[in-house]
Amino acid sequence: MRRNIRIILWSIAIVFLVAVVIFVNFFGKKNITTGAAEGEILSDFSITCTDGNDFRLSEQKGKVVVINLWATWCIPCVDELPNFEKISEDFSDEVSVVAIHSAPVTTDVAAWLSDYSYTIPFAVDEDGSVSELLNASTVLPQTIVIGKDGVVTYNRSGSLTYEELCDIVSGAL
Repeated sequence: MRRNIRIILWSIAIVFLVAVVIFVNFFGKKNITTGAAEGEILSDFSITCTDGNDFRLSEQKGKVVVINLWATWCIPCVDELPNFEKISEDFSDEVSVVAIHSAPVTTDVAAWLSDYSYTIPFAVDEDGSVSELLNASTVLPQTIVIGKDGVVTYNRSGSLTYEELCDIVSGAL
């Protein structure tokens, strides 16, 4: 009798676990689309930085990624670059930052950067392909933040203060 009760209890437990697994795997998943809008998963991309190294999104797994679209001719862009440098320093173990100069490129970005001591990677989107992938606006600067899970948590144009940027990054962590 006691053995029959154990068998029944184990059977109920196994059926319950199987039901939970089925529910989580088939009904509990969100349909997340690929794209650059908030709530979407950004497709992998690679871009060559001004120092010759490549920045590849897929190599940033486990970190929040902050992408700054900017231009040398954009005064608000230039004014907020120190905020991205500080975010990179303050969250160095948890956040990857890359500043991508959007097309059209009107100056030698590497030469322009030589007047500054930034440590974040800078890249130039010569053909506009990365900007297209990021749904770049014609209004600069633009900031895109991608959570550790690859989902875009922020994608908007306009300048950000350090405090605003810190809040956005902290929310993605």
